[in-house]
Amino acid sequence: MIMADLRVFARLLGFLKLAEILVSIICISLLRKYDLHFGGDVVSGSYIDRYMTGAITLGGFLMISIALLVSYVWGEAGTYQRFLELLFNFTATVMFLVSGILAIGYYNSAIAPASSVGAGRALGALCIINAIFYLIDTIIAYRSDYNA
Repeated sequence: MIMADLRVFARLLGFLKLAEILVSIICISLLRKYDLHFGGDVVSGSYIDRYMTGAITLGGFLMISIALLVSYVWGEAGTYQRFLELLFNFTATVMFLVSGILAIGYYNSAIAPASSVGAGRALGALCIINAIFYLIDTIIAYRSDYNA
């Protein structure tokens, strides 16, 4: 019988997953509410590339983090996969860092609409903060086991 192991939330592993999920939700909310972008040129197509990079990073790693957290809480003993955790967390670190840099770069430029500069910079900063959370998660996964 599978039972919930709520002790996960008392561990750094669970706390970091919750933080990553919450920051991702806030980033998606900012992106949607303020119609934010990640820069680029519409004519050359770089706008679409940058937007897809940011949007897929936010949505994709939100889904992955939720799935990992649910597997830790509801999964059977031994569901923790160190290699997958390292792979997902490291990839998320890089992708959130890139998305944050793209957002901050665009909203610090003269082309960005003045009405959304504050929200755009907040989006970029939150992406970088989430990259730091994922980096810490990567280091912990590398140095320890499920009981972290």
